[in-house]
Amino acid sequence: MGSAVVARGGEWLDLVADLMGRPLSRWPAEPVMRQLTTTFDAPAGAFDDRGPGRVTRQEIWPPDFHGRDLAEVVRWSRERAPEEHPLLRYYLAIGRADVMQVAEVPDRVADRRVRQRWHAVCEDLLGPEIVSQISLPLGPWTNRAFLVGRAEAFSAEEMVLARRVRAVLAGLDRQIAAHARWSGRSGMLAVATAGDVGLTPRESAVLDLLASGATARVIARRLAVGERTVQKHLQRVYAKLGVADRLGAVQRAQCLGVIPSPREMRT
Repeated sequence: MGSAVVARGGEWLDLVADLMGRPLSRWPAEPVMRQLTTTFDAPAGAFDDRGPGRVTRQEIWPPDFHGRDLAEVVRWSRERAPEEHPLLRYYLAIGRADVMQVAEVPDRVADRRVRQRWHAVCEDLLGPEIVSQISLPLGPWTNRAFLVGRAEAFSAEEMVLARRVRAVLAGLDRQIAAHARWSGRSGMLAVATAGDVGLTPRESAVLDLLASGATARVIARRLAVGERTVQKHLQRVYAKLGVADRLGAVQRAQCLGVIPSPREMRT
């Protein structure tokens, strides 16, 4: 890969490292969209979170990109995009978390008529500079994705970088979900206590999964990291809690209120 693309990859490592250190229970879409548009030299980006049959969250960067047409863009995205957006048609049909751009969607998913409607929507509503779009879905079990739009097609080198970016974002997505589960069960006081003890958001999520009975292998799969990485997290958790093993860590965390006790879990 070219030196410029490698440098942009380094910027992503810095951003994700910063976000990993925050106690996030909700996606910080704005800094990610800002970095995506910078990385791929694009005028606009979007974050799309869809539940079963509905859009639960949608954000655009920059916020004023569509100006007065924003409400119409949101309406189109909610009501017509599943039929008219080639990338969304692809994901709904295939169900795989591939990094794709519009030009790569197979004809069997988006034929000539679909593409004609897509180009008409770009010209009339989204903007002619958004004819080409790339999607970075966050995982095969989610309906969340970041999209980047511009006029020019994305090069092979840029697609390689996009796949690498998607991998680190998917890992962050797992951590956010795990942290949301833990903080939802344990409460905000537990979040503050974990910070006082010195536990990072990742370590708190690992500890919560440990308390549920998950093995290091299962935790690694849940968080999309290597098993050796989980073992390193566990060693740091043990050291910060002043214990030597799994049982001691769970008992000490329950005593501190970092994770709920069995009695609290039943009530």
